[in-house]
Amino acid sequence: MRETVAAYLLGPAVMVLVCAVSWAISRRSRGTLEQRVARWLDSHRPMHHRH
Repeated sequence: MRETVAAYLLGPAVMVLVCAVSWAISRRSRGTLEQRVARWLDSHRPMHHRH
């Protein structure tokens, strides 16, 4: 198999693998991620600037 054909086929395969791993991690830690984001937003409230 030529290198260009291997690279052409490897690109989408790597993207599918990355998406599958990302989906699995998000399913596993579904509640914790939202809690972390909510805590971070609560502690980093936007500062209101006077104009």
